[in-house]
Amino acid sequence: MDKLFSFHGMDHKVGVTMIAQSVAELIANERKDLKILLITLNGRKNAGYVKENIETIDNYRMQIDSKIIISKDFLGGTKRYENLHMLAGLIKESEERYYFPDSAAYLLEAVEDQFDIIISDTGSEIDNGLAVGGLLLSNNNYLILTQLESSLRRFEEQGERFSKANIIFEKYIVNKFEEKDPYTLQYIEKRLKLEKDMLMKVKNVDYGKQAEMEYRSLIEFRDDKYKSDIGMIANQILLKMGENEIDSRKKNKWKSFI
Repeated sequence: MDKLFSFHGMDHKVGVTMIAQSVAELIANERKDLKILLITLNGRKNAGYVKENIETIDNYRMQIDSKIIISKDFLGGTKRYENLHMLAGLIKESEERYYFPDSAAYLLEAVEDQFDIIISDTGSEIDNGLAVGGLLLSNNNYLILTQLESSLRRFEEQGERFSKANIIFEKYIVNKFEEKDPYTLQYIEKRLKLEKDMLMKVKNVDYGKQAEMEYRSLIEFRDDKYKSDIGMIANQILLKMGENEIDSRKKNKWKSFI
């Protein structure tokens, strides 16, 4: 699916949900002509940066299991702000075993015509059926790492599992990036044997706890460097879709999603 862009984490501390939401919100805010869906495809709700209640995949289990056509009301139920729609993951985490890769595929294929771009948060567990479905169906997968030895080592240890599952990552993102950290981009690129231009970064910012307290994504804090890094990812997505890039020099008024 060309319009699906999936983000996956090397472990649960790397910030997949924050990056996926920041990218979706930036595109939606800058490109009002595009309809965006942010969907959580893993065994958790993962809606910690949204203040209001939003629809969850649990609400569509009957339609998914029975292959019943998902109603056009999906648009109204998932709408968060103008052109941004959100569908969270599972409230009933104990039921994640009932969802399989084809569950994610059916849901995505049922609603894809209603959106221009779909961004999925596939969490960090490759054993989850929804996550595997989102990664296999997408032609544009991003793997998120950090400058921690544990993150890099886990990639080295788990990389073969991705290969065996036929999951391919087009880009790798080093999140919470610190310029003075000894784990430089050059070191990570060489150690993980990545091809040139496959590695990106997203700056570390100091608003993490505040973002959780206020149910906001980091993009809403208007840190220029963070916005620039997220903008690089957003522009890759837009170019893949044949759309014009976001002009980072343009000072658009930010409209809060709260």
